Amino acid sequence: MIFCLFVALSVGLFIANHAFAQKDTLIIGMQDNSLTLDPAMHVQISEVGYIDQLYEKLVIFEMDDFTTPVPDLAESWEVAEDGRTWTFHLRKDALFASGNPVTADDVVFSFQRVIKLTGDQAWLLKQFGITENSIVKVDGQTVQIGLEKQYAPGVFFACLSHAIAGILDQKLVLEHEENGDLGKAWLVDHSAGSGRFVISERTPRVETILTANPHYRKKVTPLQKVIVRNIEEPIEQAVYLEQGEIDLAWDLQQAEIMRLETEAEIQTFKTPILELRYVAMNLWHPPLDKPEVRDAIRYAIDYDGIIDYILQGAGTKIQTIIPKGVFGYNPAMPYQRDLAKAKQLLAEAGYANGFEVELSCLNFSPWLDMALKIKADLAEIGITVAIKELTYPELIKKVVMARDYQMFLLRWGFDYIDPDAMAKPFAHCNSHGEDATFKITAWVTHYCDNQELTRLVEDATQELDLEKREAMYQKITESVLEDGPYAVLYTPEKQFAVRMEARDFVGIPSIMFGGFPNLR
Repeated sequence: MIFCLFVALSVGLFIANHAFAQKDTLIIGMQDNSLTLDPAMHVQISEVGYIDQLYEKLVIFEMDDFTTPVPDLAESWEVAEDGRTWTFHLRKDALFASGNPVTADDVVFSFQRVIKLTGDQAWLLKQFGITENSIVKVDGQTVQIGLEKQYAPGVFFACLSHAIAGILDQKLVLEHEENGDLGKAWLVDHSAGSGRFVISERTPRVETILTANPHYRKKVTPLQKVIVRNIEEPIEQAVYLEQGEIDLAWDLQQAEIMRLETEAEIQTFKTPILELRYVAMNLWHPPLDKPEVRDAIRYAIDYDGIIDYILQGAGTKIQTIIPKGVFGYNPAMPYQRDLAKAKQLLAEAGYANGFEVELSCLNFSPWLDMALKIKADLAEIGITVAIKELTYPELIKKVVMARDYQMFLLRWGFDYIDPDAMAKPFAHCNSHGEDATFKITAWVTHYCDNQELTRLVEDATQELDLEKREAMYQKITESVLEDGPYAVLYTPEKQFAVRMEARDFVGIPSIMFGGFPNLR
């Protein structure tokens, strides 16, 4: 959920490819919270990044065009007149890393497996009404997928390019099935794809080693091995990079960038990333259920201070849920810091003397720094904040899944490049209970009582007229801005650094979608 394809995409600028051709191993230091690398069961952003290296899909999007799908395992496709039945023709030369050919049986198995296992991201396919019976093998190289309704093609193809739609080697997976789990336990730390790499060794949250797929058909650099080491603190990543222990430090902050800029053997980079950083409020925890209280919090937060002092400029202020650069972006920004107005709103809500509240956050930088800043900001209007530091697994289990929190500080990125990927998580909730269609951010915050908004989110996925669809997203973002349980803080810049001898292997995006290096 936190947010979602997670490999860096580029719209143009890449590091020059001209030196150090003899190097064939890349060592990455990053905040790696990945647990399972099973396409059907993943949750974390970093898991998506891995899966994109291990598996291919039917279609993908080029790095300079997020609107037009291009062939990956499917070489062509067509849709029936009713707009509901899509037929995909597979390329005949694709092989899995095992050497097994990619066939229609593998595609059917992979999609049906997602539906059967009902992982947290299965909604990406289920939202189209896809069932086990609606995925049909026509012949050895042809598959049909039936949708419940006609949907905007951009939404459907965006989800087909997501990690959830990675195609698995059916034969290999079933060889490792245990008690009918369809290989779920084995795929936590093994792979069965046709992507560029395979998993060689893996200890989750410690180190993962990927090696080149000998049957990969696409032209790439001579990169043969990728070693990913979990290093949570940015300053530690920078030190290891300087010492030559790693080739790429992926999660740096401005202080580290400024220091590394003076190193001749290191190149630093910054690029905007299509993600949000936000505070969420639990509407089932009074007084956060009062609109005046939520507005008071939004007016009390020092957005500029967070960006200028905590991030040292590595972020852009935004207050709506669809980032700039994406279809449906709304530039509205009504909440500027106003302590007098914030205090007035608290008084109107019956909390002139403030109240106590708990803010959950990750236990490392910059999350803890931001939480401390927000605590200080809210103290100025009488709100006493207790910070609860959590590890990533604790946060997901306690906050996202159990909804046991008062406020939390987190990030969300695109699961797929379409405005629906932000509207659905933040604005769609048709039930407070476990029967909710999508148990994502709106459900986590109990933002479920505006059924008109939920219907509008659903209707927008089926609108084929682009002008009408854009107007619908303007209305959705305005509604969430006015009464939603969020204080959206900023969109971040991705800051990272590469040793010069490894620069051939890393693409440098001018706009980034995801949380994993673009391996060349």
